[in-house]
Amino acid sequence: MNKPSVVNEITKEEVGSSKVDVAIAFYGKPHHTIIAIKSLIEHCGKHIDTIYLARERVQPHNDYIGIYKVIDYFRNTGVNLSVYYPRYFIPVGLSDYERTKSDSRFRHSIMFQYPLEITDKEYLVVMHNDMLFHKNIVGEMIKLIKESPQHTIGVGSVGQCWSCPAGPNWGNKCNSNRYEDYVPSLEEAIELTEKYETPRRDIQLKVLKEGRVHLLPECRLNEYCALIDVQKYRKETLPHGDLGCYGGSWGGVDLGTVWSHEIYKRGYKFIAFPIDDYAKHSPFDSSGSGTKSKTHLEVYQDAEQNAKKYLEENYGPLQKSLYITWAFGLDTVKRAAWRLAIAVYVFIKKFTKKN
Repeated sequence: MNKPSVVNEITKEEVGSSKVDVAIAFYGKPHHTIIAIKSLIEHCGKHIDTIYLARERVQPHNDYIGIYKVIDYFRNTGVNLSVYYPRYFIPVGLSDYERTKSDSRFRHSIMFQYPLEITDKEYLVVMHNDMLFHKNIVGEMIKLIKESPQHTIGVGSVGQCWSCPAGPNWGNKCNSNRYEDYVPSLEEAIELTEKYETPRRDIQLKVLKEGRVHLLPECRLNEYCALIDVQKYRKETLPHGDLGCYGGSWGGVDLGTVWSHEIYKRGYKFIAFPIDDYAKHSPFDSSGSGTKSKTHLEVYQDAEQNAKKYLEENYGPLQKSLYITWAFGLDTVKRAAWRLAIAVYVFIKKFTKKN
């Protein structure tokens, strides 16, 4: 992957373009990913230029062959797919502000950050790789943000209301369309959080007691499908601004929550968008969420089989290719060499420390 030394400038001519780039985090689920890209192009293709696909360095259930199934599927199709391989795997909870600021390889390993730094488009769509689109969501998002006030920085689903104590399933004081209206005091927010046994109550209380009250700890521009104003993002976010990157957790309850909280405090706003009217998230997972498949092999395999069946029924049979076998074999050798190099490095450090 090419590592830019400076952020690309966006010219006036490019700003006038209706095209956007797309950033997708690839964490397993190759058949889901193919469907996500196919359905996105089918309904929104006229708005899309480059699709940046980040193959996370660690893959669930050792499904390292998956990325090559995706690459092979879209070879010679005209889809402008740019696959990149982050140097590091950064799990939820890992936050290193100084390293993120100074080390571009580390920073580009944070979800969506590389495309956010290198795109030459005015807007970037960020999304999960397990989406199924059925309407032109990108066109509608572009229209909304262009017609919005100057301080709008993103369009998408706002708030993780299903796990927020103020959400409809709990205290029923707030929802995605009213995230600016419910502004509790610290005491009220703590009392409400302690009242309901939400899935992440402990970390919600921790965030509140650190002074992040509103936006509420679970509130964010959800990354499973959103449109971000690139210039505004770059102005405020590392490496040129001072906010931690959108795809990091920074001690918050989830990815994007701290960035969303801090960017809102600076006067920026999000437009809540009814994504469910345009797309379905994780449609092939029987658990109803893509999260469980990350840790449960049977759920993962079942979801992939469902996606493969849908893919073949709606887009035609999959063709076997020698490219997949060859590319996966080379990748296996590279990963083995990398693991060996790390083992040797650790051994030498321990040996020299003892002596």
